Order: sequence, then structure tokens, then C-alpha cells
Amino acid sequence: MPKAVEPTEKPSVKRTRQKRGTVITPDEFLSLSKPKGDLILKVGRELVSVTSLDRIYWPDEKLTKFDLLCFYLKVADYIMPHLKDRPAILQRYPRGIKAPMFFQQDLESAPEFIKTKRLTNQEGRQLDYFVYSTLGSLLHFVNLGNIEQHPWHSTTKHLDKPDWVAIDLDPKSAPWENVLQVALVVKEVADEIGLEVFPKTSGSSGLHIYVPLKPTNEYEQVAEFAKLLAGEVARRAPKIATVERTIAKRKSTQVYVDWMQNARGKSLASVFTARAKPKASVSMPLTWKQISQGVKIADFTITNVPELLSKKGDPWAEFLAARQTLKFD
Repeated sequence: MPKAVEPTEKPSVKRTRQKRGTVITPDEFLSLSKPKGDLILKVGRELVSVTSLDRIYWPDEKLTKFDLLCFYLKVADYIMPHLKDRPAILQRYPRGIKAPMFFQQDLESAPEFIKTKRLTNQEGRQLDYFVYSTLGSLLHFVNLGNIEQHPWHSTTKHLDKPDWVAIDLDPKSAPWENVLQVALVVKEVADEIGLEVFPKTSGSSGLHIYVPLKPTNEYEQVAEFAKLLAGEVARRAPKIATVERTIAKRKSTQVYVDWMQNARGKSLASVFTARAKPKASVSMPLTWKQISQGVKIADFTITNVPELLSKKGDPWAEFLAARQTLKFD
């Protein structure tokens, strides 16, 4: 498959005009109680239209678009460093998690403050990708139903050089205890080769393990490292871990150690992102102590994560400062 390259043409995104309406600050917005209708949120210098605030996004929990916007406002300082300057793959749920969803990578229109990057994908199509830049840019797409945040593994400054490795521990039918044990095997292997790794819940069914990197290696090299790491984990714990892609060929006890998301244009759910899943779960950063103590995905939702962060701090506070270099023999 040909490698994607950047074209020289300028983006063709149509710029939309600002809607009129009542303008309020983030603090004023957070103080509202069950608002309805539309408002304009002033975030820094940007005016973000937020609409249909009472629309139900999680029917069983009766959580609304307003609740989701409040969540992202509260965790903004934690999530934005992991999103900034990264192209996004949008997954839009405009009518909530139980209504049809659609993917969007190519932007046709957006406000002036939304940054875009025209890229050629692996099929040779030129697409205008949304690029996270400010909290306002994040909230604009949350308002359009982008419940989950799926950034690229690289920034626009180093598009061909990812700055993390991501391993997805996917249980399918395997017990949750096995997911936790496989995560500890990943850490064991990483410790032996001198790499610091950071775990988080996927917010869906498994765990993600990240290795922060300096953006010095091409995607192909990073993917090869991820493949070797996953293979070693499966070799050490064959009863509970596998790199077999075909579900039918896996044992019911085996967790799939998925290394294949480490390619240009691929993404995983961001740390601190809400998920379009029951209970409004969050992809939550963890400590290795929490892994050892049996943490569960259900422990973290958009309703309790802001308070947990306020009380206990960010388990990934050192992530961005822990960028490492992969060494290849």
C-alpha cells in the first residue's frame, strides 16, 4: 500500500459564519441547571455555538449533550495536551449513542477558528482533516456529536513520526482478570528493555498501554517495535495472551494483544475521552498499583472523573515529559 504524502494544494474547507445568540463564559455555562436550546460559549477568543443542549446522548443514564460539554470543560487541562496539533478521526453521534453513528475525516465546512490539514490517505484521496488546536475547537465538534476523541499518533509537526506506541489489550470473551495480568506482563517486558509504559482503561472493554516517544522513528519502525513487544508478551503468557487476529482461533481465556493500530492514519480513543458506551464511561489513565488492585472500567464515568482528578491528580502527569527513544539492533 503506498505511503501517504502531503499535497501542496490549499485546504478547500468552506468557512461558516458565527451564529447570533446569548454569549456566556465557561463558568456561567457550568453553573447552569438543565439548560435547553442554544447558546454561544466564549472560550478564550473563540465563540463556540452549542445547540440542543437538552438532547439526550445516553438514554439509560439520562445524560445530555450539556452534560458531555460540561465534562470536557472540566477535564480540558488534562485532555488538551494529548490532543493538540493532532489530526482527528471524527465519530459523530448527533442523536446519541443509540442512534446511527457516522465517521468523518473530510471536513466540508467549519468556523474560522478550526484548523485543518489536507492530507492524502492510503487510498490516494485528498482529505481535509480537523486538527485539534484549542479547547474551542474540541467543543465545536463535541457539539456536533463527536462524543469520543480519536487523535492520530503523530502531530502535524511530525506527521510521519508518531510520539507514542499504543498496545490495545482486547479481551473479547476473556475474563477481566486476564486483561489485568496481561497488562502486567507488558510492563515486565518494557521494564526489562528500559522503557516506561503508561496504562489506561479503553473505556470500552479492555486496556490500552502507551509508550511515550520522541518523534524520531517512522511509523513503520514503531509498528515493528509494537509487533515485537506484543509477540514477546504472547510468548511469555500463552494461556492468557495472543497475537492471533482471527477470533475463532483464539482461546476463550486469551486477551488479544493488538499492535496493529500503530500505523499512519490509525487512532485509538484518547486518554480522558468520554466513550459512546453504556454508563458514559471514560478512557481513564491509571497507575500500575490500580492495575494490581483490580481496577474496573466501570469505575470511571463522565460524572465522577472530574472530581477524581481534582482529588487524586492525573496518573499520567509525567507522560509528556517521559518521551523515550526506541533502540533497534
